[in-house]
Amino acid sequence: MNTDFDRFKAFYQTSSFWQGTLGGLKQFPLSNFNFNHLGQRTETLELPAIPAGTVLGKRAEYFFRFCAEQSSNYKVLLANEQIYRGNRTLGELDYILYDLHNKRTLHVELVYKFYIYEPGKPYYSNYLTPAQNRELACYVGPNRRDYFIKKFEHLKNNQLPLLSIPETQAHLKTLQIEAAAMEQQVCFLAHVYIPRAMWSHDFKYLNKRCIKGYYMDEFAFAKAETTHTYYLPEKKQWKMMAQPLQESYSFQEVLPLVQDSLKRGFAPLVWMKKEDLGMESFFVVSALSKS
Repeated sequence: MNTDFDRFKAFYQTSSFWQGTLGGLKQFPLSNFNFNHLGQRTETLELPAIPAGTVLGKRAEYFFRFCAEQSSNYKVLLANEQIYRGNRTLGELDYILYDLHNKRTLHVELVYKFYIYEPGKPYYSNYLTPAQNRELACYVGPNRRDYFIKKFEHLKNNQLPLLSIPETQAHLKTLQIEAAAMEQQVCFLAHVYIPRAMWSHDFKYLNKRCIKGYYMDEFAFAKAETTHTYYLPEKKQWKMMAQPLQESYSFQEVLPLVQDSLKRGFAPLVWMKKEDLGMESFFVVSALSKS
């Protein structure tokens, strides 16, 4: 299983990072889309042509629009619409959708993230309660170059307010789209990897369906030699279930590849097939900077 359609299905099965509303942001789960009218024809649909080398977040944008266009209950009014002030780009509206059943227009911002849960981070948002901040500050990218609180703040302070500025209002008016009563939601999708010791931990503000595996640092991985079979999925494959790939490695073969990736600043995702044929998915992260 490694076709474009399989990658699309993996996207559609990605869970929302939280359920309901968090800090005033309401989730738009992918399950909102109704595909019942397609019956058994889903695998024969012509998927969007995604250019080679397209980054993971942009691939998600193609797939989200495809979902909306194929659904029976939403119509895409705008997608990835740039807003300008003169020659300056102010930002982009991800999607303006019309809900055909409820007769309402939605502004939806899409986020697709991979996070590890690393305790003790100091990040803070005024939109969240102290208890929410304590947990949600700990979700950081595997390379530790981004984190959930930063993205949450950007949504609240930059992306969603873009709808209300005069330039956006004027642009939507020319397109005969009424912005005054438009509801705003976010489709914040995530795959989360946690410390193995926290497997039974009660994460109060996370949709637990997002937990896909665990992570360890480079030194722990170097000491974790096994006779299992290892695979290094490409980033476009990360959202898929762990599975055997064409190229496999022993521990002795995969270790230098993992170490090289970390030296280049990229935490690799590793799939491991155990001798009982079970599969595990985990990140190997740098042990250097915890900030």
